[in-house]
Amino acid sequence: MTLPVPEYLSPLRWRWNLLITQRREVRFLYWPPRRPTGHGDLPMFDRDGYNIGRLVWMVCDTCRVGSINKISIDPAYQRQGLGRRMVLRAVADGPGYTWQTTGQSPEAKQFFPALEGELRVAFPQAGGVWEHLASPPGYRPSPSGRRPRPVLIRNV
Repeated sequence: MTLPVPEYLSPLRWRWNLLITQRREVRFLYWPPRRPTGHGDLPMFDRDGYNIGRLVWMVCDTCRVGSINKISIDPAYQRQGLGRRMVLRAVADGPGYTWQTTGQSPEAKQFFPALEGELRVAFPQAGGVWEHLASPPGYRPSPSGRRPRPVLIRNV
């Protein structure tokens, strides 16, 4: 059986990541932003290497704002603290910043208020992105071959 390989990762490197984390229930790969106010991307994989969740966020050091743009977790892995761990990783990029979220699902409307109480950080739903978090006019992402290499993170 061939395991799925995350985008921008060689099969050999992915097998190595699976081997060195074989005792973990989940693995987190972090793709750093391509530009200072770009998206951080933190997909989560199960023991067999299948994608089971993802967090995408942005921070702007100029206006001291962070934005949670996407969070999703496979229903079989919800309510295990994994979403909390991913959001904590994002918030670490902007300690003391004002945070917001994009549109929220019914599940997120329960998740974020619970997290606010625990972290003492507000995650209001915003209608759009802050000026510094928006892509500049004419911005086009780099071709896929130029994307930064993902990093296996063990302390999420």
